[in-house]
Amino acid sequence: MTELQEEEKKNTRPELLKILCILTFVGSGLALFSDIFMFFTIDIIKEYFNNGLLDFLSKDMDAEVLEIIFNVNPIYFIFQSILFALTIYGTYLMWNLKKIGFHLYTIGQIILLILPQVFIPSLPFPTFNLLISLIFIFLYAKNLQYLT
Repeated sequence: MTELQEEEKKNTRPELLKILCILTFVGSGLALFSDIFMFFTIDIIKEYFNNGLLDFLSKDMDAEVLEIIFNVNPIYFIFQSILFALTIYGTYLMWNLKKIGFHLYTIGQIILLILPQVFIPSLPFPTFNLLISLIFIFLYAKNLQYLT
């Protein structure tokens, strides 16, 4: 194999990395959008709910969940937005085969697991989110050999 072919092989994005990045772009992108939306509209949603305009929510959602959502400090949504943006940026760097992206992604995911416990201590620990985060971090770590 020539030196050029070895360099091209080294700079090729593996399929698993592509899939992980696309899933992260979609998932974290939707969460980023959701958190930004919640930050700007939570007071309006609370007002509508208190005036009885969103009674259908209480039929579909547990009253405790609604109370938690309505009582959380809106800054929580900004912090989450920043962290989701960090994971998206880290994923973008990994898409471009930069190892620092893995570290940014991992830091963002760890803090995203801790943040709800700081702002909403009454919530149970997010075991499912922990499992998904660990799986993604593990699979991204398997691709570290392709990152520079």
